[in-house]
Amino acid sequence: MSALLTSSEGLVEKRRLLLITTESLFGTGILSLIENQRERLVIEKVPDVTAAIKKCETFKPDVVVDFRETSGPEDQGLMQELVSRYHTRVVHCSLEANQLTIYDKTRIKNATVEDLMSAVLK
Repeated sequence: MSALLTSSEGLVEKRRLLLITTESLFGTGILSLIENQRERLVIEKVPDVTAAIKKCETFKPDVVVDFRETSGPEDQGLMQELVSRYHTRVVHCSLEANQLTIYDKTRIKNATVEDLMSAVLK
């Protein structure tokens, strides 16, 4: 469910994006890239998957992006709950071995910034 907002060009559809993030260097860098697309996005941030599930009850995001540097095994089940309960798209970014890996139905290893932005905006 995208938001409709008024701009100088009339009504513009914005995608609702929920970010699961930390204040790490990785998180700050990704957040900076995403915020460059703010004219196309309505962005909310939470610190963990449990908070994301709670936020989804009212925010109804089109996409949830998890780019914390570490996550526990219990997070996998919680992410599945996000998909099944709220029918939202979930993108998980991992920075293992200094490589960006994106999990979005399929795994994109050695992903690029363009891959990430495509996953967020499509």
